[in-house]
Amino acid sequence: MKYIVIIPDGAADYPIEMLGGKTPLEAADMPFTQGLAKRGMLGRVKTIPKGFTPSSDVANLSLLGYEPEQYYCGRGPLEAANLGIELKAGDLAFRCNLITEAENKISDYSAGHISDREAKILMTAVNKNLGTSDIEFYHGTSYRNLMVYRGAEVLELHKLKYVAPHDIMGQAIEENFPRGKNSEIITDLIKRSQGFLREHEINKVRLDLKENPANMIWLWGAGAKPHMPAFKEKFGIRGAVISAVDLIEGIGRIVGMKVIEVEGATGYYDTNYLGKAQAGLRALEEVDFVFIHIEATDEAGHNQDLRMKITCLERIDKLVVGTIVEALGDQEYRILISPDHPTPVAKRTHTDEPVPFLIAGTGIAEGGFSGYCENDAARSNLYFDSGTALLKYFLGR
Repeated sequence: MKYIVIIPDGAADYPIEMLGGKTPLEAADMPFTQGLAKRGMLGRVKTIPKGFTPSSDVANLSLLGYEPEQYYCGRGPLEAANLGIELKAGDLAFRCNLITEAENKISDYSAGHISDREAKILMTAVNKNLGTSDIEFYHGTSYRNLMVYRGAEVLELHKLKYVAPHDIMGQAIEENFPRGKNSEIITDLIKRSQGFLREHEINKVRLDLKENPANMIWLWGAGAKPHMPAFKEKFGIRGAVISAVDLIEGIGRIVGMKVIEVEGATGYYDTNYLGKAQAGLRALEEVDFVFIHIEATDEAGHNQDLRMKITCLERIDKLVVGTIVEALGDQEYRILISPDHPTPVAKRTHTDEPVPFLIAGTGIAEGGFSGYCENDAARSNLYFDSGTALLKYFLGR
């Protein structure tokens, strides 16, 4: 048996008036996904435990079978694992966004989805100006970067109250700085980044081109080195992860899964959808379980780009789901499709409601569903209070 999990990040949404009361999942033309729904089962799953922020790290840990209540460590350490950064006892890793500040507000959490080339140069400048013998900055992918603070756990900086920049678009920066003991250490780094980033030649050019400048950093997601059992040890099968996001790849590396890099995978609308599907099919020749994560739908939600959210769903259906289903034919396999969390276009941020999932394939009975969407899933009696419980059901455990 082969198992395929496809995560259209943030795909779940609310009914939208301009779509006639439909959600993007209902409005999108998704024949392959709808075909699976007719042959399989729908349900809902609660991926965000009570008391947790509805973030992608929490939700994807849950869907991969690692209970956040037991294993959550913060976003920074997960991304550090993918960058090959070794965290020692007492070290803390932080997510470091390149953002756009305007009128003392966060106007763009991604600095216009700045290119890798530009981001790498800017992060070199950040490290030169803010780095010390204990603090080092690393380039990740585009606006998603990292800071490591050696020996900082004693300062309890991981206990501060942080907010993700994509959750506070348009809000005052001062009101959303980290709060708690020693928070001025982090706040000072953020404030100091403005001076030299504003004057950097790359940002001057971006302004000339009417592109959003990366004129500030934003630090959040702090945590220490995680400890999680291997996926094979926990579930008895070998697995692989395919994503363009350091967070997801980092989880995969920590739990001993095969992490597959796909050329042209960007973590944005223009990602290599087909390449991800083809890589997943090749991986199934060596492993039994493939976790394919697509970030594009989440980015569309954050950007309030309804048209692109629907377009990305259709690309996922045709180029990912369709490619895999047609290639596997009548082989023995099961497929699970589920967002990690909702990212409603109206809210521009994550929410913690249960998400709709679809399971189809070998040994899965038809549930009498006509399609895959939030409303159809809500009519199902199948409900799981954690991603771990859903994964175990999917694997037949």
